[in-house]
Amino acid sequence: MDMRGLNLTPVSHAPTGATIRARNLAAGRYLPGTPDGVTRLASVEFTAEKDYLPLARMATMHVTGLLGLPIGRVTDLRLAVNEACALFVGGEPAGAGRRRLAVAFDRLEGWLRITVDGPAPSRPPTPDDVGWTMLCALVEEPHWQVRDGAGTLIFTEPLRGVQH
Repeated sequence: MDMRGLNLTPVSHAPTGATIRARNLAAGRYLPGTPDGVTRLASVEFTAEKDYLPLARMATMHVTGLLGLPIGRVTDLRLAVNEACALFVGGEPAGAGRRRLAVAFDRLEGWLRITVDGPAPSRPPTPDDVGWTMLCALVEEPHWQVRDGAGTLIFTEPLRGVQH
């Protein structure tokens, strides 16, 4: 895999480093929220190609694990993010060139919001598509939107019982 297409956004710009940041996140610190009540936990951006999808899966497992979600939900969300990203990388318009895909993990009051942004595919997903059917089975009510040649897919996960 060509790592030049990879852009990881750190969870924090703290000078103490990612390891300490991860420990603080796991302990429930550094989650003060923004004025609108949203805290960006992490984001990953990469070339919109299938070879880069493992980065999205890995980021999903790491963030959901740090939030203390049960392993079954961690695995389900990893698969949901993979399917969501796959909707963007399959069927890209011809001549689209190297385009980017971004996955963001935001904490809201009692919820984890996962947003996938990327190039709008040549056709939106339909209820008959296997990927969309699988995504809908893994998460409740994913929201799909296309505007100005870019697509956005958003879904949320309740954080009931999560201590962090």
